[in-house]
Amino acid sequence: MSALGPSTVAALCAPVGLLIGSFLNVVIWRVPRGESVMRPASHCPNCQQPVRPLDNIPVLSWIMLRGRCRTCSTSIAWRYPAVELGCALLFAAVGARLHDSWALFGYLVLAAALLALSVIDIDHFLLPNRVIYPSAAIVVTLLAVASAAEGDWDSLGRAALGAAIDFAIFFIIWFIAPSAMGFGDVRLAALLGFALGWISWPALWIGIFLPFLFGTVGGIAMAAPIVLLPMAAGALSGWLGGVGFIESISGAEPVDPRQTQVMFAVAGAVFLGALVYLTLSILRRVERGRHIPFGPYLAVGAMAAVFALA
Repeated sequence: MSALGPSTVAALCAPVGLLIGSFLNVVIWRVPRGESVMRPASHCPNCQQPVRPLDNIPVLSWIMLRGRCRTCSTSIAWRYPAVELGCALLFAAVGARLHDSWALFGYLVLAAALLALSVIDIDHFLLPNRVIYPSAAIVVTLLAVASAAEGDWDSLGRAALGAAIDFAIFFIIWFIAPSAMGFGDVRLAALLGFALGWISWPALWIGIFLPFLFGTVGGIAMAAPIVLLPMAAGALSGWLGGVGFIESISGAEPVDPRQTQVMFAVAGAVFLGALVYLTLSILRRVERGRHIPFGPYLAVGAMAAVFALA
């Protein structure tokens, strides 16, 4: 797409990420409350006074105001500059990784959407359609344009299959255990299946497995820390034995041994961790009914797959 190097593209994307991060703060605050993200203009939620343009500069204004509203001195949460800075870092990383592909723009939109959805899910246990649907429409359109520009229609077909596969997997989980997962996770999974399928089949599988791995670590480690041990053992076994397993059943070394090691390590960790946790759960040795927002795990797993395999 461009002769610009990864560091140059990253430097160009970072300030755009700061500006988008400022908008994401509006989305994160207003969308769960059913408010418009366009009107009214940015204002203090306490005193309702409009935010002056000089007080609306990402990160810098928060530092200059010492984290307080200029009018009423109400504290402004540190999360506002954190979201702005986080979006800038995400944009820089995506820019460096995909600097030579037309798909860059689609994955920048995906990264921004996942950041907003993750924070909303942490706050409200909610993945709003008002964020998922527009993001999906934009990402699908931009990746379709990338396929056309690069003459790579196989990626688009694989993306469509990836969306169907990811949706089906999460729909089955939701149908069997609706109390364990919201339907917003199922909708988001379809978008992630499309975006990761566009990259490659390994990216799709990693993007499906990693959220469960991270969710297992984050969700049940507090209730049963002992589960971390079999997870580590499963990951090590998968990493060391994955290539040999493929060779034993196919008679040839896998095309990409590194991808094979990653996939088997993730699968091994998920399998052994889930097996031990289910056993402890049946024996009533762990706490049940603990609710965790799964959206952030989906987001982290997807972006990890993008950075590792794009």
